[in-house]
Amino acid sequence: MSVHLIEAVRFNDAGDRVEMVRWGRGHRKGDGSPGWEAVTAEHDVSLVVDALHFGDEVATAFKVGNDMVLGPRVHIVIHQHGIEDIDTIDHDVPGRTLADLPRF
Repeated sequence: MSVHLIEAVRFNDAGDRVEMVRWGRGHRKGDGSPGWEAVTAEHDVSLVVDALHFGDEVATAFKVGNDMVLGPRVHIVIHQHGIEDIDTIDHDVPGRTLADLPRF
């Protein structure tokens, strides 16, 4: 099982679904804080959905000063007509939702 971290998102024109994410494989640094295993890349949200279906863990990562802070985990949500999307599990945590991540 891999752990992936999302650092930025792109929403659709209506602003109600995530279209793309900037993410990468994460790991814990020596001091226990989250870090990147490799360079982050921009991908379609379907790859995040696939990773979740395969049992990988996906979480948000927020920049606070010069540090990265681990945010809520992400899970699959199903919209009308069976469209799969993502949202944070704790979507009511102020300042730590997908909408609070930087946009690209």
